Order: sequence, then structure tokens, then C-alpha cells
Amino acid sequence: MNRVDPSDVRLPGRSALTRRARDFVVVGLCFSAVLFLLAVTGELGWIEAITAFAVSVSVVVAYYVGSAAFLPVSSPSGPQSTSPEGPQDQAIAQVLQALPLPALEVDLEGRITGFNPPADMILHLEGRYKPHASAVIRSPALLSAIERTAKGEEAGIMSVEVNSGPDETWRANVSLLQGTGHTLVMLEDLTPVRRAARARSDFLANASHELRTPLTALSGFIETMRGPAKDDKASWDRFLDIMAGESERMSRLIADLLSLSRIEFSEHIAPSEREDFTRIVRDAAEALQPIADDRSITLDIRGDAAALPVIAHRDEVVQVVENLLTNALKYSSAGGRVTVSYGDAASMADARGMAGQAWPESDRMTLLPAGGRPGVPDPSVWLRIEDQGPGIEREHLPRLGERFYRADQSRGGKITGTGLGLAIVKHIMAHHRGGLSVETRMGEGSAFGIWMPAAPGRTAGTKAV
Repeated sequence: MNRVDPSDVRLPGRSALTRRARDFVVVGLCFSAVLFLLAVTGELGWIEAITAFAVSVSVVVAYYVGSAAFLPVSSPSGPQSTSPEGPQDQAIAQVLQALPLPALEVDLEGRITGFNPPADMILHLEGRYKPHASAVIRSPALLSAIERTAKGEEAGIMSVEVNSGPDETWRANVSLLQGTGHTLVMLEDLTPVRRAARARSDFLANASHELRTPLTALSGFIETMRGPAKDDKASWDRFLDIMAGESERMSRLIADLLSLSRIEFSEHIAPSEREDFTRIVRDAAEALQPIADDRSITLDIRGDAAALPVIAHRDEVVQVVENLLTNALKYSSAGGRVTVSYGDAASMADARGMAGQAWPESDRMTLLPAGGRPGVPDPSVWLRIEDQGPGIEREHLPRLGERFYRADQSRGGKITGTGLGLAIVKHIMAHHRGGLSVETRMGEGSAFGIWMPAAPGRTAGTKAV
């Protein structure tokens, strides 16, 4: 099974036939009028004109009769159905329409005789007249289940899992419609459940691995200080410094894990506070100014001082700016420059361009898309943080934002961190219905950009660079 766009709304069979007949009559009359004018003006003989008229009428009638069999019998608001309009068939059609999940009806010959709009969105039906199930469904297991159910070999509801892509799984519930001999197939999307289970498993494995490393170091040095180095007091200071560093790393990891868990827990609840995006960006940059000064890195803030109101959780957006800015400072060499640009835009698309598409020749990727409402230009705000580090190799870009993933080899060697910073940024932006992107040039630097909806009632125009 493959996902396709929903087909256009189709007219009921009788209405479609009526309109087609009208169209054919109009075309025939126009053609006849042309032949009549040619005959009257002498451009065409009457015998030739009558012959041409007879031939055209024959062709039109033959085409009308031959193509009528391919019209789908469906309703504009109800489920698509090609079965007879009996009371039982109408009841089945109403059941299909009432089901919130994709569902279809298969007759004894293995042909699809009815389906609801959700099924029309994911199957290659496209208005075909009673297509055979084997021409639409690509899963041998599901086809076999439909065949066995139709033959009465399976009692009750039969469930079959269908893999329709590299990362897409459906459960098909197949049952027999009593009294008709037809088979009802209802599809349930298991993809979100499987992704969540896989993400949970990966998270636990990665978290246990990351916590095991500092714990192993701590227990190892404790045993060393109790054993071989028991009387070597001079080396204890060095051991204690290493142990302090590992304990701080574990504390940061636990803090990031708790922060990520808290954000994921409330991600479905949209923020409601009205905040000033300009103030958030400038406060976060000011808080990290001492770190930039210690490394002699110039922190260049480019943006209008005017307020940019957004609906957001202030602490979460501050955390986003600080995480991105900390990464930029971390991967920039001493004496370099980190540029922080921000502003507003008339739409999400414009904001995305300002945040993540500023360099003409670069490798770029959208880590979290946020396109806004289709056809509606939503005023937005954006932020772009550029560093002058070594850049990120192209093969690492798709995995940025994964938990515990660090592209250290492409970003300057051994860099300390938990590997959760970008994951936290990604989840916070998802919480705020925003987007996240990365742009990089090897040997020249990288840039991370975010964008999110502005507060309602504000007329946006791009400012600032």
C-alpha cells in the first residue's frame, strides 16, 4: 500500500451520466452547426456534410456508451461505493462512512466494491470501477487473509501486519460481513506506536550507556584510591579533579534528561504566555557574554531593538537560544566571531529562508519543518546563529537532533557535552509549532536557525540582519 493524495470529489453515478450526456449533446450541436455553415456557404457539399455529420454522431455515441462503464458510482460526501443500492448495501455504506479508520469492502470475486474517504487517501483507488484487490494492495499476507476469510477458513476477526514502506506499518483487521459473503478490511496505522517504542528503546540504551561511562570512571578511581594509591596522597588531587569532572558530566546529563522528559510530557499543550522575542534573544546572549570574553570570541548581535511579541514559554525559548549559542561558542576557535541575527517575517516560509538559507553555497537541512497553515501567511519570528568553526560534514546532518548524537569528528575533535542539546532544542521548537534548520560550509562555519509564529495581531515585515 502506498500513500497518495486524496482524489477529487466525484459525482453520484446518475448525476455524472446526466452531465456527460449534456456535454456530448452540446459538442454534437456545435459540430453540426459548423457543418451546416460550411454547406450553406458552399465550402462543403451537402452530401459530404451529411456524411460527416453521420460519422461524427456514430463516433460520439460509441464513445459515450463505451466510456460510461468506467464511471465510479459514488457520493460526494459519503463513502465510495460500486455495489447495488439495496437496503443492505446502503447499511454497509453507512458503516464504512462512520468508521474513522480506513476501511474497504471486498466482494467474493476479490474486487473492491466500497471504501470510505480515509481509505481513498492511502490506496491507489483513484475512482476506478471495482478494482481488483490484488491491483491495489501490495501485501501478499493481506491478500491471503482476505481470500481465506472470504472462503470461511478463518473465524472471527483476522489481524495482519502490513509493512508499506521503510518506516511505515499498518495492522489490517479482516472480517466477514455476515449475510453478504463480502469481506470488510479495516486498516490501523501502527507507525506512531512503533516509532515511539523504538525511540524509547534507543533512549534507554543510550541513557544507560552515557551514565555508565562516568559511573565506571568514578568507581575505578575510588577503588584506585582505596587500593594501589592508598598511600600516594600526592596523586589524590589529580584523581579528585577527574572524579569531579565526571560527576559534573553526570549531573548535566541527568539535568538534560529531566528537561527533555518535561518538554516531551507537555509538548502537546501549546504555550499561552505573551513574550518579547527580542528581549529573550538579547538576555540569553548577555548571559553567555562572559564565556565569549574568556575565549576572546566576538559576539555580534544583529537585530532591531523593537519588541517582537510571540506566544511562548520564556524559559524554554531562552534554553533554545542558550543551547544554540553555547554550541556556537564551543566549536568556534579563540579570537573568532559568533553572529546572532534575528527579526520577523511575513510568513513561515520567509522566516525559514532568513533563518536557514543565507549562504548561497552550503550544505543545509531542515531538522524540524514548520510550514504554517496552507495558503495563510502567518507572521513569524526567526533567529540565526552563525559560528566560524570547522563546519559539519554532510553525512552527519540528517542525524543532528538525535539524542546523544555528537558529530565531534567533524566539529573539531573531542568536545564535552551530553549530546542532548539539539534534541532539547528540537522538542522545544516542536512544542512552539516552530522549525529548526542547519546550514554549514566545511572549513568556514555552521549556522543553526529557528523560526516560530509571532503573536496574533502583529503585522510582520522582515527586519534585521
